[in-house]
Amino acid sequence: MRNALLPFAVVVVAGCAAPPPAPPQPVRYRCDEGRQFAVTYLPGGRFAHIEIARMRFELEAEPSDGSGERYGCGVLTLWREARGARVELQGEGMYANCLPQE
Repeated sequence: MRNALLPFAVVVVAGCAAPPPAPPQPVRYRCDEGRQFAVTYLPGGRFAHIEIARMRFELEAEPSDGSGERYGCGVLTLWREARGARVELQGEGMYANCLPQE
């Protein structure tokens, strides 16, 4: 009897396994003056990766002085509020009025 239930137990356990989460997708932003960048927000909200001005940075969440989120790494600060974002990149200036591209 015990061996007869084994295939059923394997099917039940396999049916309970959750599929692995999909990897996060980058959000592509277009800003004033035709500037662009892409950000991948990592699960948990503590880190983000940004590709901007032919460079890539790992950003860490920082305390925000207002609404929205703020990420930084010393030479770069990303602010995300509602649908928009802005970036200050030392040496490259400000990326302003950035909206995600659908």
